[in-house]
Amino acid sequence: MIDVTVDFARCDANGTCAALMPDVFRIGDDGLLVQLAESVPDDRDQDLDEAILCCPMGAISRS
Repeated sequence: MIDVTVDFARCDANGTCAALMPDVFRIGDDGLLVQLAESVPDDRDQDLDEAILCCPMGAISRS
């Protein structure tokens, strides 16, 4: 498993990560990012890397 960390202080909730990994991230009714899972299976490493690279605020990382 790969641990996923979101720096919510940096997150601007643009939704890119939610579009790429809707089982891990979503935008809540309040417009803020919700992290649905704290880790992802090892075989999702490329999906996570894409979400990390596409985050314009650099708020997502592996931990």
